[in-house]
Amino acid sequence: MTDVRQPDPVASLRWLRLAGIAGIIGAILWTLGDALIVGGKAQAADYPLLFQTYAGRIDTDMAAVMLSSSQARLASGALVADVGIVFYLAGSWHLFRGLLPAGRLWAWPIFALLVCGNAWSPLGHAAFYYVGMAYKALLATPPDGHAALLDLAAHFHRILVIAWLLPIVTLGLALLGLGVVIALGRTAWPRWFALVANPVSLVAIGMGIAFVSPEPVGTWLDGAAFNLGWLVVYALSTVLLWNSSRIVARNRR
Repeated sequence: MTDVRQPDPVASLRWLRLAGIAGIIGAILWTLGDALIVGGKAQAADYPLLFQTYAGRIDTDMAAVMLSSSQARLASGALVADVGIVFYLAGSWHLFRGLLPAGRLWAWPIFALLVCGNAWSPLGHAAFYYVGMAYKALLATPPDGHAALLDLAAHFHRILVIAWLLPIVTLGLALLGLGVVIALGRTAWPRWFALVANPVSLVAIGMGIAFVSPEPVGTWLDGAAFNLGWLVVYALSTVLLWNSSRIVARNRR
C-alpha cells in the first residue's frame, strides 16, 4: 500500500508567514540601501565644476543625490541591498502562495516575473555607486583627466539605465498581474488589497511616505519610493494571510 503523505497545513502556513516576514525584511534593507546610495542632497553651488562646467555632460539629478555622500556610505548602500535580495526572493514565494487559489496559470507566470525582477535588481541598484564614484573622482582629478572620467561616467550611466530598467519593468508587470488577479477575487487576499498591490499605488504610497516624513528623513527616503511601497505590500499581505483559511484549505486538497 503506497504511503501518500499529505502536506501539513500548519507547517505550510508557518512557512507562508516566514516568507512574508522575509519580504518585509527585504523591503527594509532595500529602503536602507536606497537611503544610503541616493539619499543625499548636494547643493549645486558647492560643486560648480559638475553643475556648471560639465552640467551638459552628466546626469545632474543623479549627481545631486550622491555627491554629498561619502564613499563608505555609497558602498554600504550598494552592498546592503545586495545582501537583502535573498529576503525579497523568499518574499516572492509568499506572494506566489497567496496567488495559488487563483490557479497555477495565474500564479506561476507572476511568480516567475517576481523572481526574475528581484534577481536582476542588485546590478541596477549597485550601478548607482559606480556613477556616483566617477562623479566624485572627477572633483579630485586634474583637468587633463576630466575627459576620460566623463566618458567613463557616461558609460557607467548607460549600463545603469539598462540594468535598472530591466527589473523595474519586470516587477512592474508582476505587480500589474498581481493587482488584476486580486481584483478578480480569486486569490487568498480580499479584493480591496488590489488597491495597494499594483504598480501605481505602490509607487504613490512610497512617495507619500517620503513626502510626509520630517527632514532629514524625507530626503533620505526620497529615492526609496519603490521599496517603501513593497514594504507596505508585504506588511499588509503578511497580516492578511497570517491565518488564511484559503491557504490551509488548498493544502488539504
